[in-house]
Amino acid sequence: MGSTSSTPKASRTIECHICINRYSKSKFQKITEKCTHKNDICITCVDKHISSRMENVINCPHLGCGKEFEFNDIKRIATKKVFERYDTLTLRKVLQGMPEFKWCKNASCGSGQIHFGGDDAPIMTCNACKAKSCYIHDVPWHKGKTCEEYEKFRKGADAATTDYLQRETKPCPKCGIKIAKKGGCNHMTCTISSCKYEFCWL
Repeated sequence: MGSTSSTPKASRTIECHICINRYSKSKFQKITEKCTHKNDICITCVDKHISSRMENVINCPHLGCGKEFEFNDIKRIATKKVFERYDTLTLRKVLQGMPEFKWCKNASCGSGQIHFGGDDAPIMTCNACKAKSCYIHDVPWHKGKTCEEYEKFRKGADAATTDYLQRETKPCPKCGIKIAKKGGCNHMTCTISSCKYEFCWL
Protein backbone atom coordinates (compact mmCIF):
# COMPACT_ATOMS: atom_id res chain seq x y z
CA MET A 1 0.00 0.00 0.00
CA GLY A 2 1.51 3.28 -1.09
CA SER A 3 1.74 6.38 1.10
CA THR A 4 1.98 10.08 0.38
CA SER A 5 4.20 12.41 2.29
CA SER A 6 3.20 15.93 3.22
CA THR A 7 5.34 18.83 4.34
CA PRO A 8 4.68 19.71 8.01
CA LYS A 9 2.86 23.02 8.39
CA ALA A 10 5.65 24.49 10.54
CA SER A 11 8.16 24.09 7.72
CA ARG A 12 5.91 26.05 5.33
CA THR A 13 5.61 29.01 7.68
CA ILE A 14 8.00 31.41 9.37
CA GLU A 15 7.85 32.56 12.99
CA CYS A 16 7.97 36.33 13.35
CA HIS A 17 10.90 37.37 15.54
CA ILE A 18 8.76 40.08 17.23
CA CYS A 19 5.15 38.90 17.58
CA ILE A 20 6.09 35.16 17.64
CA ASN A 21 3.18 34.31 15.32
CA ARG A 22 3.73 32.01 12.36
CA TYR A 23 2.88 33.25 8.86
CA SER A 24 3.42 32.18 5.29
CA LYS A 25 6.53 33.48 3.53
CA SER A 26 4.43 36.12 1.73
CA LYS A 27 4.10 38.02 5.04
CA PHE A 28 7.88 38.61 5.16
CA GLN A 29 9.91 41.02 3.05
CA LYS A 30 13.41 42.40 3.04
CA ILE A 31 13.13 45.25 5.55
CA THR A 32 15.54 47.75 4.01
CA GLU A 33 17.53 47.54 0.80
CA LYS A 34 20.71 47.46 2.94
CA CYS A 35 19.64 44.59 5.24
CA THR A 36 21.55 41.31 4.85
CA HIS A 37 19.94 39.30 7.65
CA LYS A 38 17.18 36.69 7.47
CA ASN A 39 13.70 38.09 6.81
CA ASP A 40 12.04 36.94 10.04
CA ILE A 41 9.98 39.98 11.04
CA CYS A 42 6.49 40.08 9.52
CA ILE A 43 5.36 43.12 7.52
CA THR A 44 2.66 43.90 10.12
CA CYS A 45 5.29 44.28 12.85
CA VAL A 46 7.53 46.33 10.55
CA ASP A 47 4.57 48.60 9.72
CA LYS A 48 3.88 49.12 13.45
CA HIS A 49 7.58 49.84 14.03
CA ILE A 50 7.55 52.51 11.30
CA SER A 51 4.38 54.05 12.73
CA SER A 52 5.86 54.29 16.24
CA ARG A 53 9.11 55.92 15.06
CA MET A 54 7.66 58.58 12.74
CA GLU A 55 9.30 61.59 14.36
CA ASN A 56 12.75 60.00 14.68
CA VAL A 57 15.24 58.24 12.44
CA ILE A 58 13.67 54.89 11.53
CA ASN A 59 16.06 51.96 11.75
CA CYS A 60 15.58 48.27 11.00
CA PRO A 61 14.13 46.60 14.13
CA HIS A 62 16.09 43.39 13.60
CA LEU A 63 18.44 42.76 16.53
CA GLY A 64 21.99 43.79 15.60
CA CYS A 65 21.05 45.41 12.28
CA GLY A 66 19.95 49.02 12.73
CA LYS A 67 20.17 49.93 9.04
CA GLU A 68 18.32 53.18 8.38
CA PHE A 69 15.12 53.08 6.34
CA GLU A 70 15.13 54.98 3.06
CA PHE A 71 12.00 56.68 1.71
CA ASN A 72 11.44 53.87 -0.82
CA ASP A 73 11.77 51.19 1.89
CA ILE A 74 8.90 52.76 3.81
CA LYS A 75 6.82 53.24 0.66
CA ARG A 76 7.33 49.56 -0.23
CA ILE A 77 6.54 47.98 3.13
CA ALA A 78 4.24 50.32 5.09
CA THR A 79 0.47 50.36 4.77
CA LYS A 80 -1.03 53.20 2.73
CA LYS A 81 -2.22 55.01 5.87
CA VAL A 82 1.16 54.82 7.61
CA PHE A 83 3.06 55.82 4.47
CA GLU A 84 0.83 58.87 3.87
CA ARG A 85 1.42 60.01 7.46
CA TYR A 86 5.18 59.48 7.07
CA ASP A 87 5.19 61.33 3.73
CA THR A 88 3.39 64.30 5.29
CA LEU A 89 5.77 64.46 8.26
CA THR A 90 8.79 64.19 5.95
CA LEU A 91 7.50 67.09 3.87
CA ARG A 92 6.92 69.16 7.02
CA LYS A 93 10.50 68.52 8.19
CA VAL A 94 11.89 69.64 4.82
CA LEU A 95 9.75 72.79 4.87
CA GLN A 96 10.79 73.64 8.42
CA GLY A 97 14.40 73.60 7.30
CA MET A 98 13.72 76.41 4.81
CA PRO A 99 14.27 79.84 6.43
CA GLU A 100 11.61 81.50 4.24
CA PHE A 101 8.95 78.98 5.27
CA LYS A 102 6.65 79.84 8.18
CA TRP A 103 3.71 78.01 9.71
CA CYS A 104 0.43 79.88 10.05
CA LYS A 105 -0.01 81.16 13.61
CA ASN A 106 -3.77 80.56 13.56
CA ALA A 107 -4.17 77.66 16.02
CA SER A 108 -7.00 76.11 13.99
CA CYS A 109 -5.26 76.31 10.60
CA GLY A 110 -2.15 74.11 10.37
CA SER A 111 -1.03 75.42 6.97
CA GLY A 112 2.23 77.09 6.09
CA GLN A 113 3.90 78.82 3.19
CA ILE A 114 7.08 80.35 1.83
CA HIS A 115 7.14 84.11 2.31
CA PHE A 116 9.27 85.63 -0.42
CA GLY A 117 8.89 89.19 0.86
CA GLY A 118 11.19 88.52 3.83
CA ASP A 119 11.92 91.28 6.34
CA ASP A 120 10.94 93.96 3.82
CA ALA A 121 7.31 92.75 3.91
CA PRO A 122 6.79 91.54 7.50
CA ILE A 123 3.03 90.95 7.30
CA MET A 124 2.47 87.40 6.10
CA THR A 125 -1.10 86.48 5.11
CA CYS A 126 -1.94 82.76 5.18
CA ASN A 127 -3.09 81.50 1.79
CA ALA A 128 -5.41 78.99 3.50
CA CYS A 129 -7.18 80.94 6.26
CA LYS A 130 -6.09 84.55 5.60
CA ALA A 131 -4.78 85.00 9.17
CA LYS A 132 -1.93 87.51 9.44
CA SER A 133 1.35 86.88 11.21
CA CYS A 134 4.69 88.65 11.59
CA TYR A 135 7.44 87.13 9.47
CA ILE A 136 10.18 88.88 11.47
CA HIS A 137 9.04 87.86 14.97
CA ASP A 138 7.29 84.61 13.92
CA VAL A 139 4.19 85.41 16.00
CA PRO A 140 0.57 86.35 15.18
CA TRP A 141 0.52 89.86 13.68
CA HIS A 142 0.93 92.47 16.41
CA LYS A 143 -2.08 94.53 15.33
CA GLY A 144 -1.74 98.21 16.17
CA LYS A 145 2.05 97.98 16.49
CA THR A 146 4.77 98.19 13.86
CA CYS A 147 7.65 95.73 14.18
CA GLU A 148 9.74 98.47 15.81
CA GLU A 149 6.97 99.21 18.33
CA TYR A 150 6.49 95.52 19.03
CA GLU A 151 10.23 95.18 19.62
CA LYS A 152 10.07 97.98 22.20
CA PHE A 153 7.07 96.28 23.81
CA ARG A 154 9.04 93.03 24.02
CA LYS A 155 11.93 94.77 25.70
CA GLY A 156 9.58 96.33 28.22
CA ALA A 157 8.03 92.96 28.99
CA ASP A 158 9.74 89.63 29.53
CA ALA A 159 10.78 89.13 25.90
CA ALA A 160 11.56 85.43 26.25
CA THR A 161 8.21 84.67 27.88
CA THR A 162 6.30 86.82 25.39
CA ASP A 163 7.90 85.15 22.40
CA TYR A 164 7.50 81.67 23.87
CA LEU A 165 3.78 82.16 24.48
CA GLN A 166 3.25 83.61 21.03
CA ARG A 167 5.30 81.03 19.14
CA GLU A 168 5.17 77.79 21.13
CA THR A 169 1.65 77.67 22.55
CA LYS A 170 -1.83 77.38 21.09
CA PRO A 171 -5.12 78.19 22.79
CA CYS A 172 -7.48 75.35 23.63
CA PRO A 173 -10.30 75.61 21.04
CA LYS A 174 -12.87 75.21 23.84
CA CYS A 175 -11.66 77.22 26.87
CA GLY A 176 -8.88 79.34 25.34
CA ILE A 177 -6.09 78.53 27.84
CA LYS A 178 -2.64 78.45 26.23
CA ILE A 179 -1.19 74.96 25.83
CA ALA A 180 2.40 74.01 24.99
CA LYS A 181 3.32 70.83 23.11
CA LYS A 182 6.18 68.84 24.65
CA GLY A 183 6.95 66.40 21.86
CA GLY A 184 4.99 63.22 21.16
CA CYS A 185 2.02 62.97 18.84
CA ASN A 186 -0.33 65.76 17.77
CA HIS A 187 -3.30 64.53 19.83
CA MET A 188 -3.73 67.08 22.62
CA THR A 189 -5.92 67.15 25.74
CA CYS A 190 -6.57 70.40 27.61
CA THR A 191 -5.03 70.29 31.08
CA ILE A 192 -7.86 72.22 32.75
CA SER A 193 -9.83 69.64 34.77
CA SER A 194 -13.17 71.30 33.99
CA CYS A 195 -12.42 71.29 30.24
CA LYS A 196 -10.36 68.23 29.13
CA TYR A 197 -11.15 69.10 25.50
CA GLU A 198 -9.30 66.91 22.97
CA PHE A 199 -7.98 68.39 19.74
CA CYS A 200 -5.30 68.03 17.07
CA TRP A 201 -2.27 70.32 17.43
CA LEU A 202 -2.10 70.74 13.65
